[in-house]
Amino acid sequence: MTPLLADRLAAQARALLRDGRAEEALPMLDRLGAAQAPLRAEAMLQLHRLPEAEAAADLALAEATEDAPLRRLRARIRLARGHHAAAAEDAAAAVMAAPGDTAGRLLLAAALLEEGRHDEAIWFLGEAWRADPGNPLLQARLGQAFMRAGRHEAAAEMLAHCEQQAPWTPGIAALRAQAALLADDAPEAERLARAAIARGLVEGALHSVLAHALVSQDRLAEAGPHFAAAARLAPDSAYLAHLAAASGGAAQDRAPEGYVAALFDGYAPHFEASLLGLGYRVPGLIRRAVERLLPAVAAGQAPLGPVLDLGCGTGLAGVALSDLLHGPMTGIDLSRRMLDQAAAKGIYAVLRQADLAAVLREAGEAYALITAADVFCYLGDLRETFSLCRQRLAPGGLLVFSLERGAPGTGWRLGASGRYAHAPDYLAACLAGAGLQALECRDEALRRDGGATVPGLLVAAHAAAH
Repeated sequence: MTPLLADRLAAQARALLRDGRAEEALPMLDRLGAAQAPLRAEAMLQLHRLPEAEAAADLALAEATEDAPLRRLRARIRLARGHHAAAAEDAAAAVMAAPGDTAGRLLLAAALLEEGRHDEAIWFLGEAWRADPGNPLLQARLGQAFMRAGRHEAAAEMLAHCEQQAPWTPGIAALRAQAALLADDAPEAERLARAAIARGLVEGALHSVLAHALVSQDRLAEAGPHFAAAARLAPDSAYLAHLAAASGGAAQDRAPEGYVAALFDGYAPHFEASLLGLGYRVPGLIRRAVERLLPAVAAGQAPLGPVLDLGCGTGLAGVALSDLLHGPMTGIDLSRRMLDQAAAKGIYAVLRQADLAAVLREAGEAYALITAADVFCYLGDLRETFSLCRQRLAPGGLLVFSLERGAPGTGWRLGASGRYAHAPDYLAACLAGAGLQALECRDEALRRDGGATVPGLLVAAHAAAH
């Protein structure tokens, strides 16, 4: 290939990538080979082929370690992969190489926010905004950082000022409404979202915030059309797709992985405080069940372990069982941020970000105890899950879990909350079909939800005798 032809192909590929047409750019990039690793990395990022994108960015940076645009590119890729600390490192290097570059500062702040380093993110964004006070995007991001840090008054003031000065700023109206919702002012969030929609703004985020504000006011029927609108406007969001299906009465047999991960990544920073405020009882109920059914373990006369904690979250069930353990405990969850919270407790020997069914299908050790605290409420059909749990139980091992209780004869039902309820007779059939026998199936209130309690079942089962 002549240098002139290579330059033309690179220019055409670059133009296609600017238009978001990565698929069309790939044949050109294939012809250009490793010489255009930065363009290949951008293409792979657009196509969500993230490991390939990072490999191409690594290749490009091997030849230009101090190149600020390349550092920013790899920071974006690492952010998309959830590798927040590495993304912050790349973004910081980009800022050092080009201190006045706004894009680098925004990336660094985004990575710091994802790591929970709110004060540092606020400082960097504040410095950038002071250097460029006319930049509404910087002001909006600063307001968002205040919001993520829980500094609600500062967030509301900053975002309101930004919308007043530059009402066309992308996403600013939704951010204002979201800030009100996070400050526990659902009526104000509703007012702001409705006003923006009335002005003609067509954004999935606005309908999503409005729907959540309505749910917070126990107006579930009104929320449904807005979840549906949000899902149509953001078709790649598994989170919104599931809530739209739930509010519309559609029957999915489980919540998508993307929904669960997004839900609990968002909950992670305040998850435990929120649950304690709702009188959450499930970890303690699991502890009591283990004490009743394994009295020798409770008395310290027999070991407990190994233990598998499905959907371990921040580790609350692990804390409840920690003094009974005499073997390793493994925690599984889809949310990286929840796992980070669990790791800080120092209880788990292993923590894995994975789907529970994938882990249960693996060949591996058998468990003396498998727990699932408020996990199966994100699954509809429980037959396969119970069969997989049965295969991984050691002789004499226990499966202890909670469910939200449905009415007899209803099987499993997806509620407007996005969670599933299971009828006791359906549960019994699933356990029997999996070769499990219920030792206990107790009606329990799981937590409060609004002014009512959530009716549930606390179940302990073991392998049925042949």
